[in-house]
Amino acid sequence: MNYLSLKLKVLSKMYQLFDYQQKLVDQARDALAEGNDGVLIVSPPGSGKSVVIAEIAKLTTQKQNRVLFFVHRKELVNQIKNTLKKEGVNLKLCTINTVMKIANHVTEIPQPALIIIDEAHHTRASSYIKILNYFKNVPRLGFTATPWRMNGMGFEDIYTKMIRGPQVQWLIDHHRLADYIYVSRSLGKNHLLKTSSTGDYTKSSMDSFIKSVNFGNMIETYKRFAKDRKTIVYAPSIDSANLIASQFNSFNFKAVEVDSKTSKKRRDEIMNSFKQGKIKILVNVDLISEGFDVPDCSCVIMLRPTKSLVLYLQQAMRCMRYQPNKKAIIIDHVDNFQAEEKIKVKTFSSNGELKEITKKFPFGFPRDDRNWTVSSRTKPSSESSLAIKTCPFCFAVILASCKVCQICGEEIPVEKKTSKKLNLKDNTKMEILDSPDKHNKLFETKYILTQDPSKFTSMKQLSEYAKAKGYKPGWAWYRGKQMGLIH
Repeated sequence: MNYLSLKLKVLSKMYQLFDYQQKLVDQARDALAEGNDGVLIVSPPGSGKSVVIAEIAKLTTQKQNRVLFFVHRKELVNQIKNTLKKEGVNLKLCTINTVMKIANHVTEIPQPALIIIDEAHHTRASSYIKILNYFKNVPRLGFTATPWRMNGMGFEDIYTKMIRGPQVQWLIDHHRLADYIYVSRSLGKNHLLKTSSTGDYTKSSMDSFIKSVNFGNMIETYKRFAKDRKTIVYAPSIDSANLIASQFNSFNFKAVEVDSKTSKKRRDEIMNSFKQGKIKILVNVDLISEGFDVPDCSCVIMLRPTKSLVLYLQQAMRCMRYQPNKKAIIIDHVDNFQAEEKIKVKTFSSNGELKEITKKFPFGFPRDDRNWTVSSRTKPSSESSLAIKTCPFCFAVILASCKVCQICGEEIPVEKKTSKKLNLKDNTKMEILDSPDKHNKLFETKYILTQDPSKFTSMKQLSEYAKAKGYKPGWAWYRGKQMGLIH
C-alpha cells in the first residue's frame, strides 16, 4: 500500500464534526483562553460528546501538550480510546484510565496541560476531587449530558463556566437524534416503592415491586410495539433481571441478562453479540446507561423505577442514536416520566414576605427543554408545558388535546366529568354567614366549601374554612390580618 492510499485510509476513519459539535470545540477553547480554570460542556445523550473530546485532545497533543482523561467505568475508557485512535490523536501524549486508577496513582501521572473528564456529573465524588486538587493549576474540561445531583448541589466551585449544547428537540429536528414514541403502561403496584437516604428507591422496595409485576402485559406490550427490535431492558436487581430475561425466553424471545457480577469475558461476549444482533433483548442492572453506544438499538424498556433525573434520561435516551428513518420506542412500565424532583423555590407568602419552599417538578420527557446550570438548584431543571394523556388502547403517551391517537389511530373516548359525592357523615362544621340563622345553624362540609371567605367576620369562620379546605393553620391568621380581624 503506497503512502497516499494509507493516508486516505487513515483520513476515512476520522470523524467529520457537525456544526454544533465544532461550535462546542470553539467555545471550549475560547473559554479556556479567557482564563476559566474549569469549563463544563453540556450536551444531550447521543449528541456525540466523544468526538468533541477527541477533537480537543487532538488539538492539544498536536502542540505536544499532554492530556489526562478519566471517567468512572472501564467500558467507557476503552470506548474513548477507540474514538481517539480514529480521530488521529497521539495517544503517547495521553493518560487515559478510570478515575479510581488515576486517583490511586496520581503521584505517578505525568503533568498534563489539560484535564478532560467524561460523565462530569460525578465530579463531586472524593476520587475526582483528589485528582483535581493534586493538579489544581491545570485547566479542566468536564463533559456531561446531565449536570444534576439528587442532593441539589451544584458544580460552581469546580467549573466556573458552562457551555450549553443544543436541546434534544433541535437534535431530533435536525436528524442528529432519532424521534421516538413514548409508551406508558404500569405493570405493578408503584405504592410499594420507598426512598432511601440517597434519595432513590430502596432495593427491598423495588424487589417487592417486581413481585407485583404482570409479566403477561410486559410481553404483550413488547409484541405490540417492539417485536424483533434490538432492545435494552433496565431491571432493578440481579434477581429481577434474571426473572425478566426468563419471561422473555419463555415466549421464544431471545433475552440475556448481564450485570456487574458477570465476568468481564462473559460481559464482552454478551455485548458483542448484542451489537452484532445475535441477541435481541439485553436485560441489565444499572450497567448500560452512560456512554453505551449501539446506534441500531431502537427500543428501551424501563422496569427500574428511579427518582434520579440523570439515570432516567441516560436510560430512556439509549435507543435514540440517530439512523435514517429510525423511530425509537421507549416503553415505561414504572411511570418514570412522572417521577418528581424536589427543588427549593423562592416565593412570596400571603403577607408579602419572601420565603423558600420545596416544590415537586415532574421529570417529563426526553424532548423537554432543560434549564441546566452549574449552580445549586433553586428552580426547575426542565420545562414540560404540554398537557399529556395515555391512549387507553395502545398506551402511547400523546397530547391531551388529541381526539384520535396518533399511534394506533383509535378515537379517544371523551371522559365524562362526574362529581364525587361528599361524605355526609363528615363532622366538619362551621357557621355560614348567609344562613337565615347565621349564629346558630351548622352546615355540613358540602356547604362550607362553597362560601366566599372574604365575607367572613370572625377568625372562627376563617379557621373552620381553612380546616375544611386542608389549608395550614397559618393561612387563617394571615387572611384574618389582611381583613382586619386581628388587631
